[in-house]
Amino acid sequence: MIDSHVHLNREEFRGETADVMARARQAGVHGFLNVGYDLPSSRESLALAAAHPAIRATVGVHPHDAETIADATGQITSAGHEILAELTDLAARPEVVAIGEIGLDFFRDLSPRPAQYAAFTAQIKLADQVGLPVVLHVRDAWAEALAHLDEVGLPAKRGVLHAFSGDEAAVAWARERGFLLGIGGPVTYKKSRLPELVALAGVEQILLETDAPWLPPVPHRGQRNESAYLAHTLDKVASVLELAPAEVARRTTASFVRLFGALADPADRETTTAPPER
Repeated sequence: MIDSHVHLNREEFRGETADVMARARQAGVHGFLNVGYDLPSSRESLALAAAHPAIRATVGVHPHDAETIADATGQITSAGHEILAELTDLAARPEVVAIGEIGLDFFRDLSPRPAQYAAFTAQIKLADQVGLPVVLHVRDAWAEALAHLDEVGLPAKRGVLHAFSGDEAAVAWARERGFLLGIGGPVTYKKSRLPELVALAGVEQILLETDAPWLPPVPHRGQRNESAYLAHTLDKVASVLELAPAEVARRTTASFVRLFGALADPADRETTTAPPER
């Protein structure tokens, strides 16, 4: 089983990375996609992946930080060009398997919307330039983000809609265009619509993720999330789909490998297999 979206570089895990990874392995998680969200975290993500064969990295600028790339009118700034150039260099490293997380966030609007659109577009083009898929962050902007992708052109390698919170139309859009859905802790929440959307999507269209240190599943709500808790998400998804947890783990891991590639180190070949039946 692979945690397809985690932030092990965050200060919440400072000094604990080895222990967090060890607990994850005990819970059946043997691979990690560590996701960048600005230039410093992208550098840190690459450094983690270079140090640990079980980790792969993404690099990118989150919509919250889009103003580091573009101004309030949507023009790429000189600093933004420099950031994009460094992201291009980072993306050339073999440990980097995607551009992200990128997208639109109209819930917090921490960057002006024209800047968000401009940064999003520039990084979609970057993904095509370097031949990588994308990890998309969308919040309260599903119609706008999906329409924008259709307008500017889908990245050739497609990608994943991380922390999926869309509706039936978004599930259909993703299926028709070859995108996967990132399903994490919220699928376990009492009032969540995610279970019915997971059932609609089916196992072949989803990846399992934590977004740790955020979005912990039941029974860990209110705590720092970590990759070991992915087992709770696995169990919920398996129950919804009426499949054995080991089967869901095997098939979602296979989907991860198809999109992002296998972990290359032979010592980590267990990352492409499911954990034993629990």
